[in-house]
Parts: sequence; C-alpha cells; structure tokens
Amino acid sequence: MANKGPSYGLSRECQLKTSAKFDIKLAKEALAWIEDVTGRTLEPPREDYMDQFDVQAVLKDGQVLCEAMNTIFPNAIKKVNTSKMAFKQRENIELFVKACQQHGMKDVDTFQTDDLYEAKSMYTVGYLLSATLEILQIMVED
Repeated sequence: MANKGPSYGLSRECQLKTSAKFDIKLAKEALAWIEDVTGRTLEPPREDYMDQFDVQAVLKDGQVLCEAMNTIFPNAIKKVNTSKMAFKQRENIELFVKACQQHGMKDVDTFQTDDLYEAKSMYTVGYLLSATLEILQIMVED
C-alpha cells in the first residue's frame, strides 16, 4: 500500500469516525474463532491486539481466512497464495469473499478487499467477519 499521507478536513473526520466504530472485542472474538477452526495460533504484531491495525496485520495476506474457509468447506478455495506480493495477498481476500458468497452468504454479509487490505474500514471487517463466521458455523452445523 502506498503511503497516501495524512488526511485533512472532511476526509480526516470520516477517517476518525470509521476508526471510532472499530470494536476490538468483537475482532478478538472473530480471531479466536479462526484459531479454533484452523487450529493455528495467530501472532499479533504486539503483545496483544490493541487496535484495528494489529488485526489488519494478522489478516492482511488473506491466508488464514482461506485456511478457515477450507477447514469449514474442504477445497472451497483451490489455491491459497503464499506470496508476499500485494496482488496475491489481495487475491486471497477476494477468494475468501467469493467462497463465502458461493456458500450462501449475501453480498451485504461480506466485506470488500480494500476494507481489509488497506484498512479502509476495519470496523466493517470486524463486524462482518464475525457475522460471516457465525453464519458459516450455523451452515456447517445444519
């Protein structure tokens, strides 16, 4: 992601409102659920998840999201990219979102790639990831 510099005026106000909506507790619950499903321990960049950027750092490459989806629905995502290149990481996020939609999720129940990859709307990622995982869990149990 290119550094776009600081925001000013209305852009800054919107950015602050978006940041204020982020619920770290909800995000931690979603991350704990992912750890339970995948059996993988997610390592926060600091001692614990302190803010939206810590959550974004763990999910940004999309690999753990794809792994969770493949655990719930085997082979839902055929190829998970392990490359560090941005377009491959973004592709993982897109593959996760598409797999959610293919397994019955509505567009409004998912998030956009930029919401996560560029941390544009991490509160959306937190809420919708939590909802997505709950809906997937219910679908699997039925």
